[in-house]
Amino acid sequence: MNFKYKLNKRPFEDNSKTPSIPISIRGNGNTNFGFMALLDSGADFSIIPQDVAELLNLDLTKKKEKVRGIGGWLDSIEDKITINISKGHESYSFIISVKVILGEGDKIGDIPIILGRNGFFNKFKITFDQANERVSLKWNSERKY
Repeated sequence: MNFKYKLNKRPFEDNSKTPSIPISIRGNGNTNFGFMALLDSGADFSIIPQDVAELLNLDLTKKKEKVRGIGGWLDSIEDKITINISKGHESYSFIISVKVILGEGDKIGDIPIILGRNGFFNKFKITFDQANERVSLKWNSERKY
């Protein structure tokens, strides 16, 4: 599956194109919600913001833990979601663990959905083509899950 980089509008910075892909997510329920997610090879884990977790009806009362990212230390909880990625005749659906970043609005900024290495990158052979602003995902059929 090949995806073009997407324009990422930032309020106080120059706009840039990022390796973001369309996904659908299901949490605790039968409804899938569509989002754009940033592929981040520097992220150890995948994250979603609290407002997305609320939409997915995830349990936000679980034990809190601190996670560190580019914005410093933040409160989070861990949960699982089902991700679906499809393009053309290819479609993949699987469960991954995510860190839900707790806080709203100015407290945490505008945190995107981030797909990190643990749980996501190991399912695909991923090629970033920065010069042509494209990212390619190929299902890693050699990997046992």
